[in-house]
Amino acid sequence: MLCIYYDNPNMDISKARQVKIDYRPQDDTLEQFIETNADKHIYLVVNREDLFQTKEHLNRLHELCKYKNWTLQIPLKTIANGDEVDEIKFNAIKDCCNKYMFTDLIGNWEILQFIIRLQPSEVYITNILGFCLDQVSIVCKRAGMKVRVYANIAQSAWNGLPAVKKFFIRPEDVRYYENYVDGGIEFKTPTSVAQEVIYDAYERGYWFGNLSEIIIGLDTSLDSRRLPTTFGLLRVECHKRCLSGSSCSTCRTMEQFAELMEKTDTQIIPDSKQKL
Repeated sequence: MLCIYYDNPNMDISKARQVKIDYRPQDDTLEQFIETNADKHIYLVVNREDLFQTKEHLNRLHELCKYKNWTLQIPLKTIANGDEVDEIKFNAIKDCCNKYMFTDLIGNWEILQFIIRLQPSEVYITNILGFCLDQVSIVCKRAGMKVRVYANIAQSAWNGLPAVKKFFIRPEDVRYYENYVDGGIEFKTPTSVAQEVIYDAYERGYWFGNLSEIIIGLDTSLDSRRLPTTFGLLRVECHKRCLSGSSCSTCRTMEQFAELMEKTDTQIIPDSKQKL
């Protein structure tokens, strides 16, 4: 399920089933927006901690509870300092929404276990956990949480990791992640126009060009048309064996395959009728 970030009133969001928006105290159209888009799920992002210290804003969010199609997103630091949770703030937040989650990206098992204790409805997964989604999804389902990811960012805990070994999802590979990413897929883009281009690429299921054009931080030339169709299938459950003593070199081999295909000017044409 693809999510679009609504930051421009001229954006066409009719095709999206999920919409992400920032909470702006001065915006008096929020209630109307949520009600008008009852067929979509709205992710309401509140980044200012001081909003939860103002009764006016807490009451406004509480009034929104009559609508069931939205989830509150807040940074973890809003209610926690390290692993110490401010129960008063946390209870105030839980009281003003039907569903809540954290904007933080979770990239290791220890932090995931901490997040589970807070019982959010969804969690953002990144880094090495993006290669363990078969296991992550089981743990999250048991905890009553759904999994969300950012597809178009090359993600790793160590910047020195080769780009092809970082966690990201090609438009062609969304189908391999659908069983595990049951919350939604999001995108980071510099402009609304770029977001619509990227959203369309993921919706149709292919990108005719270099992946560095749509994936932030992928600092290498990697033409999506020349990668094997099994690229995503082999990465989704690989558990990052290459970093734990295994001789696995799948990602690098596929990158070399793409380089060879480019030299021979050969492309792998995706099935444009593929349903995502």
